Amino acid sequence: MAVKVLIERKVLPGQERRVFDLLRRLRVLCLEQEGYISGETLRDSEDPRTLIVISTWFGLMDWRNWTQSEARKALESQIRIHLAAPERARVLLEGLSEQMSGA
Repeated sequence: MAVKVLIERKVLPGQERRVFDLLRRLRVLCLEQEGYISGETLRDSEDPRTLIVISTWFGLMDWRNWTQSEARKALESQIRIHLAAPERARVLLEGLSEQMSGA
């Protein structure tokens, strides 16, 4: 079952370009990560300092493995210093999970 991950980051004023560059580096690393399907970075039309990353993974374990990788942790620590608030992440499952459908 595919998994979508939405990560919202509120960037400090003047740090948008730096964060975009770091997110690009993060995506390059994702391309080598098992289970990674795709990703995109979006900017809020009403608040350009709010960035949303949406990534798609084959499964929940693929995403969890990526969150524990040293490469991701290193880049995330560089991103964190440019944020006005802690990032917010949501992991979304495709359709109805087995638990919800009663299967």
